[in-house]
Amino acid sequence: MIAPFTIDPAYNMKFTSIKESKIAGMLCLAAFASLTFIISLVFFPSHLTSIVTEAIGALMQNLTYSAGHQGFLISLAIFMGLIAWHRRQATNNLHLLIQLGLLLVLSFGAKTFLKEFTQSPRPYTETLAELHVIDSPQTFYNLTVDEKNDRIHQVEEQVSEWRTKHWIGETDYSFPSGHTIFVSVCVLFFGGLFASQGRYVLASLVIVWGVGVAASRLWLGMHRPADLFASMFFGLILYIIIPSHYPILDKVLFKIKNR
Repeated sequence: MIAPFTIDPAYNMKFTSIKESKIAGMLCLAAFASLTFIISLVFFPSHLTSIVTEAIGALMQNLTYSAGHQGFLISLAIFMGLIAWHRRQATNNLHLLIQLGLLLVLSFGAKTFLKEFTQSPRPYTETLAELHVIDSPQTFYNLTVDEKNDRIHQVEEQVSEWRTKHWIGETDYSFPSGHTIFVSVCVLFFGGLFASQGRYVLASLVIVWGVGVAASRLWLGMHRPADLFASMFFGLILYIIIPSHYPILDKVLFKIKNR
């Protein structure tokens, strides 16, 4: 008599947890997008020639650094440390690590390609044109790196250094926002895991941090709201496409364990 096919309850529970995490991540992104929309009404268009206090300048700089090349690894380490602490006994942590790696690599690759494809000028180039150091935002991108930096230095008496120092560091195109793609991945992945575990305070902190980064990008004159929301959309598409579980990995680990 052939034994009936049965599903391992633990295996079924694992996939239920994955589904719950995916849904929770999407809900976190929806909250992030809604709050960013409200913030964009306040911070865009930003008056880039306005006076900036030390406190506001430092806050916006640290927020943008936390999702940029200066600090994104620190942000990742903090989130991964929190996840590791709360999921010490989880069996699919390696699967999640692979998913996170793919999300980050593909999102940054897509960002680089889309910037070159769309070639959308950054908002601060409009201010440079208004201050008559360039003819138009488009002509800014015909200049060499040194010429771009020289034009930015020319407006340092009218624009706070808290802004111009970031302009000099980012003279590439605007659409989409690399900082916001990274933040969206974090909100989807880490926010989703925290929320699915009932760690709503931690999930909320990830979302609030994400909104702060988005606000800093608008305040600095680096992006328009469309850049931010497009980044969220790209992050969501990747999150839906990239799986959270890799059966072949289980087979490999099983073989290694039973040697």
